Amino acid sequence: MQMDEAARLRALRDLNLLDTAPSESFDRITRMASQLFNAPLSAVSLTDENRQWFKSRVGCGPEIPRDKAPCAEVTRTGAVLVVPDLAKDPRFDGGILARNGVRFYAGAPLITNTGFTLGSMCVLDMEPRSVTDDEAKVLTDLAAMVMAQVELQHSLGRIDPASGLPNRNQFAEDIDDMNLDHAGEERVAVLIDLADPNQLAQAMRVLGPACLDDLILTSADAVKGYLQPGATLYHVSATQFVAVLASQGNESLGGKLTAQLAGLRGSVRATGVAATSGVAVGIAPFRLGEAVAGDVLRSAHSAAQDARESDARVGLYSSSSDALHQRRFALITGLRDALTATDQLSLVYWRGSLATSSLPKASNAKRCTIFC
Repeated sequence: MQMDEAARLRALRDLNLLDTAPSESFDRITRMASQLFNAPLSAVSLTDENRQWFKSRVGCGPEIPRDKAPCAEVTRTGAVLVVPDLAKDPRFDGGILARNGVRFYAGAPLITNTGFTLGSMCVLDMEPRSVTDDEAKVLTDLAAMVMAQVELQHSLGRIDPASGLPNRNQFAEDIDDMNLDHAGEERVAVLIDLADPNQLAQAMRVLGPACLDDLILTSADAVKGYLQPGATLYHVSATQFVAVLASQGNESLGGKLTAQLAGLRGSVRATGVAATSGVAVGIAPFRLGEAVAGDVLRSAHSAAQDARESDARVGLYSSSSDALHQRRFALITGLRDALTATDQLSLVYWRGSLATSSLPKASNAKRCTIFC
């Protein structure tokens, strides 16, 4: 493989688009292309090493082989390609599209601001046809709209600058998209918390803040190696990553994660941050169509904290434990508010038996009475 193709593939993967969930922001453009060209098939097609993967599509499946795919030719040339009849073009005759009855193809290149062609914005038809010059310009404009969306998502609040991974904003958007496309399906959020905050603070005090960057990059590479194919890893806070996996037996998943933690700790030991011995993992099952991204993250974080506090390293979300922590927080918050109020606390000195039947009662039901 030539070096420029290797660089192009790196640029494609750095954008974190491959094998991600459908997105309404791209689907709008694809539907528009299908309507404008009166074409039954349209797609935002990304040229991977051996396949064309469709980030967005109308009327077709999620991917096709790259061999004899017109989108691969668009990627190679970086130019608009119009094929009036695939069956009569030796470059594509015998390819999967022609074999399935597709005759017409028109595609405009998806080009990054650094000059790499990722794939094409394409429309297809089951009948031979052509396009006018004005229609070719429309297709080019649609491709530019796709790339504007790609660059927007990548550069504005969607990618963590330290790890290069999609961040909490992208996680929330992807959960919303999955809620629409896979309502009713079960998923599992797995949150990896790399370090106890106190230990990490001590490490940064001695090693400097750069050690956190080393920890993040090394850990991200290690964690990605453990994920299911197609799973996206999100960087949701300074030392926390989360992935959404297909539903599976929670005990089985917990066992796998426990086994992998030893490898993760070994991978990051070279960073010199002793806090990595405190890696904790939280597992939070949820149902799409009902999920709120913030609640999913909070549940997974709660499970990870339970694991850290119990030295189990891997914890499954417990609604009863979560309710207990919320009650404690509410009591602490309520006491703080009571201390600043003038009518919420009262002090009573009582001399004699402490039997509850003999104690005086506070006159105000909302008042907290302290007996001495």
